Amino acid sequence: MDETAMQATRGSGGVKVTGPLLAAASAEARVRLLMNAHALAVPRGRLIIAQDAEADRLFILLQGSVGLGFADEDGAATMVEILAPGEAFPLSAALLRLPHPVSATALAPCRLVAIPAEDLREAAAADPALMHTAIEQMTRQWRLLADQVVDLKTRDATQRAARFLLRRLSAPRGAVEIPEPRGAIAARLGMTPESLSRALHGLEAAGLLRLHARRVDVPDRAALLRAAQPRAGASQGARRV
Repeated sequence: MDETAMQATRGSGGVKVTGPLLAAASAEARVRLLMNAHALAVPRGRLIIAQDAEADRLFILLQGSVGLGFADEDGAATMVEILAPGEAFPLSAALLRLPHPVSATALAPCRLVAIPAEDLREAAAADPALMHTAIEQMTRQWRLLADQVVDLKTRDATQRAARFLLRRLSAPRGAVEIPEPRGAIAARLGMTPESLSRALHGLEAAGLLRLHARRVDVPDRAALLRAAQPRAGASQGARRV
């Protein structure tokens, strides 16, 4: 996310709020969005939104990590996506007055701002730039879901783990913070925690990274990127390993 998208403003309670939605909104729309907003501090593991609950608020993640999960009728659960600071959720459900299709859980200690959904709808209806940015964000979310399907069909566990780390590192080298439980990351990548551990240790053995408790050091992003590329003739069937 670029510097413009992460533009900060202050809510009515003096809380610094960042994210592409507020960066795109007019001054009048920002006032409308933040007028009834309130800040939340959520501990790791706390449920933020239940699956199928009414989307009566929009949350903007300021700090931490949020996992979007889905459970079927038999109770089997999986991790659909992991959100980073600056992201807003559940955007489409709040705009369309629909139940939230997935649950949202704090994977690390989180700071959020909650905006009434009605205020979001009114502000978006009055501000074309805000509505345009909301549509862009929903489109990006759809592309991420499509990207997950491609990953599952064309990349093995090691390649998917490498690609997950690459998404969090834009510099040629550096540290990737991993505040989430490894089990949540494994579920997001469509593998077991044991497979994730083997994949990460395999990348470490190859000299592509160094593992720490909640941090991964990547000495050469370009080398890790090469390791993440699907091999020719990769299976086209979805694999859970």
